[in-house]
Amino acid sequence: MKQSTIIAAAVVAAVVIYAATRPDGTTAGDDDSNIILDGIEDMNSIVSGWPTGSGPYQDTINDAADQFGVPAPILAWLLWKESRYSDAIITGAKRSRVGALGIAQFMPATAAQELGSIDAALDPDTAIPGAARYLAKLYRSAGSWAGALAAYNWGIGNVTRKGIDAAPPETVDYFTTILAKAGGNYA
Repeated sequence: MKQSTIIAAAVVAAVVIYAATRPDGTTAGDDDSNIILDGIEDMNSIVSGWPTGSGPYQDTINDAADQFGVPAPILAWLLWKESRYSDAIITGAKRSRVGALGIAQFMPATAAQELGSIDAALDPDTAIPGAARYLAKLYRSAGSWAGALAAYNWGIGNVTRKGIDAAPPETVDYFTTILAKAGGNYA
């Protein structure tokens, strides 16, 4: 058997295994993911330290992270996990299956409460600091970045009542992916 045939078969097998075993997307960003783009993302982030597509937002991310005491890599990767920095998601042309919108995928009620309006979720200059402020608030309640990220995805009520160990697989994937991609030692 030719080496190119073996390589092609291995790639096809990897794609099939990935598609069969990955959890359903919990964010609009997850819905846009695939093994090839995620692999490219991993290589790009090793070189730059930032998620692909985050360039236009890096100053806002750094400023918001500094202002609210959130590690910038965690905020940058949270936004990547939520939106993949896709213009269609950021502008609201595409919403998640549950109705979340914008770069930080705020649910409408949370956007109104945390940002002052639903439309503010579609403005990255408002939504990014809002996400940082909200994540800092969740951190104070949950006591860890894993808990804060789980609460961002699953709700602080679930995290405080049930504990992070009871989180559904999608939420575990959410916070473990963000923390792994952010690097560092975030307690």
